[in-house]
Amino acid sequence: MVEFWWNGRRLEGREGDSLAVALWRNGIRAPGSSRKRHRPLGYSGSFVQGTLAEVEGLPNARLDRTALRPGLRAWKQNTWPGPRFDLLRLFRLLPARRVRGGFEHPRLLPSGTRRFERWERLLSFLAGEGRLSPAAPEITVVPGRRLAADAVVVGGGPAGRAEAETLLRAGKRVVLVSRGELKGAPAGATLLPAHEAFGAYRGGRLLAAAPFDAAQGAVVIEAAELVLATGRRSCPPLVAGNDLPGVLEARTALHLAECGCDLGRVVVIGTGAEAELAARLGELKAQVVATAPAAALRRIAGRSRVTAAELDRRVACDTLVHAGPWIGEGSLAFQAAGDGIIRLLGGTLPPGVRRVGAAAAADEAPPVGDLAALRSASVCPCMDVQAAEILDLAAGGMTHVEELKRQTGCGMGPCQGQPCWSLLGALLAKAGYEGTDRPSRRGPRAALTVAQAAGLADLVEPQQ
Repeated sequence: MVEFWWNGRRLEGREGDSLAVALWRNGIRAPGSSRKRHRPLGYSGSFVQGTLAEVEGLPNARLDRTALRPGLRAWKQNTWPGPRFDLLRLFRLLPARRVRGGFEHPRLLPSGTRRFERWERLLSFLAGEGRLSPAAPEITVVPGRRLAADAVVVGGGPAGRAEAETLLRAGKRVVLVSRGELKGAPAGATLLPAHEAFGAYRGGRLLAAAPFDAAQGAVVIEAAELVLATGRRSCPPLVAGNDLPGVLEARTALHLAECGCDLGRVVVIGTGAEAELAARLGELKAQVVATAPAAALRRIAGRSRVTAAELDRRVACDTLVHAGPWIGEGSLAFQAAGDGIIRLLGGTLPPGVRRVGAAAAADEAPPVGDLAALRSASVCPCMDVQAAEILDLAAGGMTHVEELKRQTGCGMGPCQGQPCWSLLGALLAKAGYEGTDRPSRRGPRAALTVAQAAGLADLVEPQQ
């Protein structure tokens, strides 16, 4: 067992766990909170805000990508005066309408005035902005690497490994980038496990990736062919309670179960894969009490965690796992195909860039029920944007996604709009507002430190 500290409290975890898994084992399901109302957020696999904490003095570290090590110390963010006695929790008592877009755009405090500057500082404090050390930081640069290959494959799942093997048999030099450990990867490929591909540039011929370990340098890969095998993730349901700790994306639930974590009583919903996922969870000793189509879910009950799922009947549970609707991670494809000067616009994939496996499948639209019943559903939990706020703005004539983003902050959290924009689009379509698009997807889309970015400065020639 490994000893570590959370909010000054001594805990024990297993070597090899991430800090998020270690906290789950200790019964801590809500290590994060939303930015405005300070609502509890947990390790969901969908919303990054629920996994951000201060680790060894570094703010906004991702708990799901932080390896547990002896003596590690971590603290919950968005607290005052401290995590053990947090007065900011009182913001949860405020009605949601009190912290809408006007909370950050006050008419009585015009931009450019000293009053507005003080207001901005207050907002930064309330939002849990990281505390900076008064001591001057050491100036460090983490040197990066530049690789050359014939093809780069992003995604270490079955489709990505199969594509890498095919390319290797054709005599090509292959780089395989994956968030996972790349078990069973094909021999002969250059492997980059535990890396996030955060940007595709120059028509997809230049890919940039950063390791989860911030002490390692980032990588730029120049290749004639870019293969996206990034798969699809499940989109959270658009119902009240969809941001409660205990609502898990399918792959996250499987990961926790494989680590031996207790999920309690589990309800599984989906768009056809729910029975298969429930069987898999059952094999991992999870207690599945019900399965249902995603469209049958009416509400998720609970205040600080999941307590029940309201289907055709109320089912008491501790965890709700969603296996669909499935949406792709389209940022890399958008960046590779993007065109435009002021605002990037999506286009067709350029030559040499292709999707394979589940990444090539079309996105599934999230089911949307009765609008009146889902007004308290979260569209963007990180920024505390609810369906009611979007619907009221749309009714007033504000239906373009860029306007909604700037007015509400929707999609501007650490998740960078995934899956918030899918929920927003489904909501607007249900309300009858057709023809809406989505904002540009721009890199970097993952945690790239300044030190890592500085290490790439001499490896990429700027384009004029």
